[in-house]
Amino acid sequence: MLKHIFARVEGIVQGVGFRPFIYRLAKELSLNGYCLNDTEGVTIEVEGEEENLSKFLIAIKNDFPPLAVVSSIRSEQREMVGYRGFVIDKSKQTDKKTTFIPPDTNVCDDCLRELFDKTNRRFHYPFITCTNCGPRFSIIYDIPYDRKNTTMNPFELCPECKREYSDPLDRRFHTQPTACPLCGPSVYLYDRDKNLIKDNVDDIVKETYNLLMNGKIVAIKGLGGFHLAVDAKNDEAVLELRKRKRRPFKPFALMANINAVSDFLYTTKKELELLTSRARPIVLLKQKEKALEKISRYIAPDLTYIGIMLPYTPFQYLLFDKDKAMILVMTSANLSDEPIVYKDDVAFEKLYDIADYFVTYNREIAIQSDDSVMFVLNEKEFFVRRSRGFVPIPFFTKKFRKHIFAAGADLKSSFALSKDNVIFLSQYLGDLESVDTYSVYKNTLAHFEKVFDIKPEVFISDLHPNYFTTRLTDEISLNSERLFVQHHHAHIAAVMEEHGIYDEVIGLAFDGTGYGTDGRIWGSEFLLANRKEFKRVFHFSYFKLPGSEKAIKEIYRIGLSLLYDLGLTDIELAKFIKIVDRDSIEIILSMLNKNINCPLTCSIGRLFDGVAAILGVSSVVSTEAEAAQKLEELALTGKKIYPFEIDLDLSNEVEIPVNQIIKNILEMKEKGVPVEDIALSFHNAISQISVNCVQAIYDMHKIRKVVLCGGAFVNKILLKRIWEALELFGFEVFLPHRIPLNDSSIALGQISVGKELIK
Repeated sequence: MLKHIFARVEGIVQGVGFRPFIYRLAKELSLNGYCLNDTEGVTIEVEGEEENLSKFLIAIKNDFPPLAVVSSIRSEQREMVGYRGFVIDKSKQTDKKTTFIPPDTNVCDDCLRELFDKTNRRFHYPFITCTNCGPRFSIIYDIPYDRKNTTMNPFELCPECKREYSDPLDRRFHTQPTACPLCGPSVYLYDRDKNLIKDNVDDIVKETYNLLMNGKIVAIKGLGGFHLAVDAKNDEAVLELRKRKRRPFKPFALMANINAVSDFLYTTKKELELLTSRARPIVLLKQKEKALEKISRYIAPDLTYIGIMLPYTPFQYLLFDKDKAMILVMTSANLSDEPIVYKDDVAFEKLYDIADYFVTYNREIAIQSDDSVMFVLNEKEFFVRRSRGFVPIPFFTKKFRKHIFAAGADLKSSFALSKDNVIFLSQYLGDLESVDTYSVYKNTLAHFEKVFDIKPEVFISDLHPNYFTTRLTDEISLNSERLFVQHHHAHIAAVMEEHGIYDEVIGLAFDGTGYGTDGRIWGSEFLLANRKEFKRVFHFSYFKLPGSEKAIKEIYRIGLSLLYDLGLTDIELAKFIKIVDRDSIEIILSMLNKNINCPLTCSIGRLFDGVAAILGVSSVVSTEAEAAQKLEELALTGKKIYPFEIDLDLSNEVEIPVNQIIKNILEMKEKGVPVEDIALSFHNAISQISVNCVQAIYDMHKIRKVVLCGGAFVNKILLKRIWEALELFGFEVFLPHRIPLNDSSIALGQISVGKELIK
């Protein structure tokens, strides 16, 4: 019996080969009708035998193309029209936009074969792509996802490319970034003064390789912005990049072929899966003993784990084909904590004093996107940075009537927008202390609002009155509904949103800085929370930050503060005088004594800083979490755990006494306990105290669901010990796997809380 079906498919269904898939499926099942893209997804009208129509709908649900994500299929039976044949119709604009944009992905195997096939017309073409791979998010100005709405619009297709583009059976059918050497973008090599050196791709690859092997720094334009590349084996080149980029400690990310990776880094099954995935993130891997035979010791000074990714653009594949054992530093082209540079004119200006040469191309990047960064623990993935390859994949949630904007946090900044039943979390944007980041933040927000057709009616920010994001939200919210969400509640709510949790949980939010409801700096929170509200049950005791923000960089100030609370001895004072002059120390001690510019904090991040200073691990840091990383590295070499004696009655005490933790550390130092064992014992003590606190909250409230979130949990020792111990005691532990552990997850949590507050 013949029937007519109307269907609408929503999700990531444009630019991923969905219409050709529908076309081929309809032909195979002898169905007639049409399909087309519109601003809500893919619309299908199809007629045929009832049995074949049933097979058709099942296949749409289960067998869609690899880059597609189907969020919903709505179908209904209608009157027969009498279609003859099946066609792909022109795209249409509807009243609303609900279509999703696919992320940028690695070059697929089919395109790679063509890239290195001398008989193929796209041999060595650095912009080869098809329906199943390549740039998407980074080239889109607007939807529907048609060529005219992308940065490919200036490049008119040649007859052969146009034939492929128009053929529903070709894998380049309606592939918007498709091109060839005759009609597409071109690549160029310049020196820093914009003098053209080479304009032939093979010459550019050869010359770039030679420049890198001769110690030069080359800025190379990728999918979402520029990278700064140097030979990872060359000490002088790596040190010069550190000097020019003003990056004394923070490790550099690497790029290499998979065989080279396994030669000097350990990989688990899950790590290999992430490395070779379409998203191609940077994955933090443990070094093998012979690693320093393969790379410079200045790549990740004194660190166990190194971030590395595989090539993912055609040009990168061509470059690494020159030397399959080559390992390159491939770090974001920016100054520390600023957004990645993605425009050519900005690159030549901002990177003039950093890069010696520039490899660029004449296709614009519509929106910047850094490389995503991930690590694996217990064969589970965790984000440090969520960006290229994952953004703008949406989070599906309960339907909500209002459009919402959530500003996120100032550090590791990401915002979020929501409408209907979806939330879009932006890519990592950097730290908003930078004027450039602030500008990029606003531009990216405008871009998201446009392409996803979101007009915020509710505006949410952090409680902190001096956050850039708070002031920005005040500026753009006008007379709209305005909400504030506490930082650590947002951390916990973000994980609840990811896992679809609506009942009450015990939440551990450990990080460096978060504005508390008492106006103090929080960061060691044991919360009893649901999505709407929270109660602070335990936290570590407050200590002073002499000099406020200055203490975050000059962490010896925190060390002095912690010792001052116990009574600073002459011996300890003498140790600090070795690294800081006596006059400076006297000023700090006077500030502590008179309580001048000494805000209070209970932050785990600041406690780690202070302990690192006391143990002589670090006194001044150049980047966030530097001291904590060094302390973690020291703990990894520890051989013996010493118990901490802490007098703690969790039945009635809210504060966990930090001074007792410091007292234990000083006693160990006096007994001559190796510093690496003290570091390991400190990690163990924080973990054990945390588990004891959770058990105490359970005894009071009988809640077994526990959420862990916050930047301090990037520390693998801390995360592993608390996570495993809680599960051992029968708790159900929920962790962020699709969102970052750090402040980049805050905006998602703000929306989760906000929706409950405005019900």
